[in-house]
Amino acid sequence: MPESKKVKKVFVMGMDGMMLSMWKKFCDEGLTPNLKRMGDEGVATESYCAIPSWTPTNWATLMTGANTGTHTVSRWFLNSPSPRDTQSTLSAFVGNAVKAETIFEAASKAGLKSVALHYPASGPARSELEAKIDGFGHPGFGASPFEITPAHGYTTDDSIANSYTLKLQPPAGWKSLPESKSDPKEFPLPFVTKKKGENQTLIGLALDSSGNGLDTVAFFSDRDRDNELGRAGIGEWSDWISRNFILEDEGKVPAVFRFKLLELSPDGQNLRIYRSQVMYADGFTEPASLAREMTDKFGPYLEHASHMPYTWGLSDLETALEEIDYQCTWFANVANHLLHEQDYSLFYTHIHLFDYMNHYFIADIDPEGPGYDEAKTEIGWFAYREAYKACDRMFAKLLEAADDETAILIVSDHAVYPQKRATDVYRLLQDNGLLVLKEGFTKRFNPNEDFDEVDMERTKIFLTPLRSFELFINAPEGSAEYKEIQRDVLTLLRSWVDKENNQSPVAVALPKVHASLLGYWGEQCGDVIFIMEDGYVAGYPSAEGDGSADPYVWAPGSYGGHHGPYLPTARTELSSNMAVFIGRAPGFKQGYLRPSDELGFIHQMDVVSIVSHLLGIDPPDQAQGTVPRDFLEGTTPVYERKSGLPSWEKGTDVDGFGDRVWTQGGDMVAGFFAGDDAKTR
Repeated sequence: MPESKKVKKVFVMGMDGMMLSMWKKFCDEGLTPNLKRMGDEGVATESYCAIPSWTPTNWATLMTGANTGTHTVSRWFLNSPSPRDTQSTLSAFVGNAVKAETIFEAASKAGLKSVALHYPASGPARSELEAKIDGFGHPGFGASPFEITPAHGYTTDDSIANSYTLKLQPPAGWKSLPESKSDPKEFPLPFVTKKKGENQTLIGLALDSSGNGLDTVAFFSDRDRDNELGRAGIGEWSDWISRNFILEDEGKVPAVFRFKLLELSPDGQNLRIYRSQVMYADGFTEPASLAREMTDKFGPYLEHASHMPYTWGLSDLETALEEIDYQCTWFANVANHLLHEQDYSLFYTHIHLFDYMNHYFIADIDPEGPGYDEAKTEIGWFAYREAYKACDRMFAKLLEAADDETAILIVSDHAVYPQKRATDVYRLLQDNGLLVLKEGFTKRFNPNEDFDEVDMERTKIFLTPLRSFELFINAPEGSAEYKEIQRDVLTLLRSWVDKENNQSPVAVALPKVHASLLGYWGEQCGDVIFIMEDGYVAGYPSAEGDGSADPYVWAPGSYGGHHGPYLPTARTELSSNMAVFIGRAPGFKQGYLRPSDELGFIHQMDVVSIVSHLLGIDPPDQAQGTVPRDFLEGTTPVYERKSGLPSWEKGTDVDGFGDRVWTQGGDMVAGFFAGDDAKTR
């Protein structure tokens, strides 16, 4: 291997759902000069996802260098300690789910400090020199253990779903009112705690600051102008507001939030307010002191930033994009501070930005998807461009601070493929007597909620909760009954046909003995592993198929983008399920786009080996990847065939195989098998 150029700092910027095709497009358009610089001064390629191409599976691989079977995170929840322990589940976003040493532990062994920010299953820390800022990193809206309550909307328009309906009234019972050019109007702003605790209601006032009607809102802890918490004009954010909340199991918890005034008519008839996620002010870091230090320097930690407030009607798209920009800026500032101004050597983060966009907007912009609607392409492309521009601004900060001993890597866990069909594999199994549910359960089986409804006394197969592509056989492994059930399940899945399209919804179905081909093995491995055909979605239950001619496959009521059910190589001309690796580092080639048609793709397992190589440390003990040699300066990526070969190597210059080499007479196969009467010459 060419001589290693050890670096002092490595940034691993995890951009969930990032696609190489989008990166190229926006770089070519000139929208993302800093992302382009990453490629111009480094290497770029697509990367095989670990299977299944879920969020938890691949972020586990990206921090361990281990395949799915080794780190065991094949699902969003694991049954613990084995799949047959159906009453005990372990979230895949808790570090104990990952049964492999991490790059953070490997760095600690080498005496290097590391920090992980919003990185799935990176916490609690396992070694002395690890730091964590939100070591849970779950992408779900309302899923963070470090929030009092998720973002919410408040409006006078009762037709807007997912928002609290406001009624404005003349203020009453105030000790003193703030100044207003015309009569103010009062309204409540309730907060409902996600965990058991004490709900709160702030007092809101719509105020007239200019004499032209109501144009400002302000919030108060009680009816006294001296106890104002924050205010904002139309289209403005308030300052961050600090507030204590009482939770049943935690006592008094300091928290922070802010709000934006989206709309206010001069007469107060129309009012819309967006309130951000209410985040813990501390308690979300290891060591605990990091929370206050980062908050004091860069503002409060905003854990969730996505399009969802817009698509659910809580806010407009501009507001959602502003939160995305805030989060990206905060992450870049924290990364630079810890690695350049403190003594950390390794920074890992996970930003879920592009996966959020992919699930919702890819159907609007990919013409090969059946959900494509040309009328929606403008807003779809606008959302994508703004998201990649926010990402680009983050990398501007990282590149500006980087020196000659700094490596910056961009990785994604997967990307996206547009949905084509919805399926119900569980009803298929149920109707064929393989999945048996408890008496009295008659609704459509939802694997995310109803796994406890499986009748373990009578069922032939069972499954674990939440988005599993593994089926477990309810019989002793290796027994005759086990083999018979396994055969029946495989035959059913492999022969299943979408009647409307005359296509199998299942791309791959394998028994456990062959599952290692997909990276599955070990204690959590299913007895049958299956992966859906490109565009066929399972694991997202829906009642939309009840009226369809085929009870197992139908056109969904709404289309989106997905990744987990598919093979990593699923792609259209625009979309790809493949992950991304873009790396700028000392010792790497510059402007190198890997020729995948000649070298294939790297694997997610390789990232940890690359990081270890750059830092000059041993990889984690269970790491199974390698350093792609073609990334390194001084290597020749593609081997060219030589010219001037001797005549005996030029097979095309000689007529007939048998005229130039010794062979067996008659059939070439004769003589290889017992009983053949072979004659040679």
